[in-house]
Amino acid sequence: MAKPVETKDTVTLRTFCHSCNKDIIVPIQKVIVSEAESYPVSHAHLHGHPPHVLILYVDSDFLIRGTELSETVSIERQRKTTPLSAMVLLRVPPRYKRTAMAMLKLRQASAEEIARITGKSKNVESQYLGAMFRMGYLERIRVQNFYQYHIPGSL
Repeated sequence: MAKPVETKDTVTLRTFCHSCNKDIIVPIQKVIVSEAESYPVSHAHLHGHPPHVLILYVDSDFLIRGTELSETVSIERQRKTTPLSAMVLLRVPPRYKRTAMAMLKLRQASAEEIARITGKSKNVESQYLGAMFRMGYLERIRVQNFYQYHIPGSL
């Protein structure tokens, strides 16, 4: 495994995807790993054609300790979406603002990753992200037993 490359907010990991049969680069926000309650942290990375998910297990030193591949991915979209943006943030109900701001920062995340940033519980963030999905601000992808949310057009 190659050594991670760090910037101010992100760490870029390099790993091999057996589905693509090539090395891929996976950016991960530092806050996701540095504020984790336990290690390794699981991070789902959607990529490729056809789309598939590579789940990385990352330790506190940002080293990949294992990977898992999910060849099946379900993508759910509301009929009409209004991608979350700084202007849309003004219309988001007040209780969702911290969640929305965290999504704007990460662009793609699970409820657990958002909870690490906002300080709210995973269950609360899951409810808030689900509500924002139903409002059309986010899209979501089912990865094994959880949802990965993203801003429409950001993948």
